[in-house]
Amino acid sequence: MSISKLEETQSHSIFLDENCGTMKNKRAEIKVATSQLPGILIEKYQYSAGSLEPLPKHAHQEYQLGMSFNCQGEYFYRGAYHPVPIGNLSIIHSGEVHSPSERTYLPQPATFWMMHVDPSRLRKTALEIADDASVPFFQVPVIADRSLGGLFYGLCLAVQTNTCKLTQDALLLDFFANLIGCRDKFIPESYPTAKSAIARVREYLQENYTDNVSLGELASIAGTSRFYLSRLFHRQQGITLGAYHTQIKVDRAKKLLSQGMPIAQTASATGFYDQSHLGHHFKRIVGTTPGNYQPKKEQ
Repeated sequence: MSISKLEETQSHSIFLDENCGTMKNKRAEIKVATSQLPGILIEKYQYSAGSLEPLPKHAHQEYQLGMSFNCQGEYFYRGAYHPVPIGNLSIIHSGEVHSPSERTYLPQPATFWMMHVDPSRLRKTALEIADDASVPFFQVPVIADRSLGGLFYGLCLAVQTNTCKLTQDALLLDFFANLIGCRDKFIPESYPTAKSAIARVREYLQENYTDNVSLGELASIAGTSRFYLSRLFHRQQGITLGAYHTQIKVDRAKKLLSQGMPIAQTASATGFYDQSHLGHHFKRIVGTTPGNYQPKKEQ
């Protein structure tokens, strides 16, 4: 029986399994990996099966967003218990008292991501994408939106794996824009024409492809806001700025590899972190490895 089904048949306050015997006496091991962006803390929790100590009621200055990948979650929040199905996004407002599930045992491992967002960061983003300086209020503490969940997952993964700034910036804006409920209707008509703005950005990336450029820097070059540039570029080009930047670097790497440059040196020369980073994107875009792409030496 899956965890979510098991929880449906049991009390919301305790997760018990009478057949587990002495396993309940073994404490769950907890691993935590953290990463940060300005005003944002991301945590990845990995629990092994075992006993738990429920956390007390508490509050955070930051907004708290969370998602579980293999175990249904739960919060006591605003006077009620709220189940959080696997893959759904939970939202706890800044300063509001809450407590997670009171379960005392996990029969299977559990993995979930948490994101803590400073209200000033959310307010700044809302102003940028919607010209609204107020912090949005979420009436529902659990959002069952697979698309939004996918954006949350993609952003957390990008930050945790230290993906380039441009990709992180674009994912962050895309996630918050969808979270707040903003779409292209918030793109002002007074911004520079699309073709000239995109042309300047493309030219800059072509000439400075080794730079770990941020979305803010490109927005300054285009003369637009970050949100407008991100949406406009994807609409005009059919791919994200991050994907376009990576494609340029891979194209340059192909030329260097075809000239016999060693893979590690090629990675450094084209702005990738290391040989493994180049190999990952090269295989994904070209369909083969850098080593297989290089010309074979005659025996």
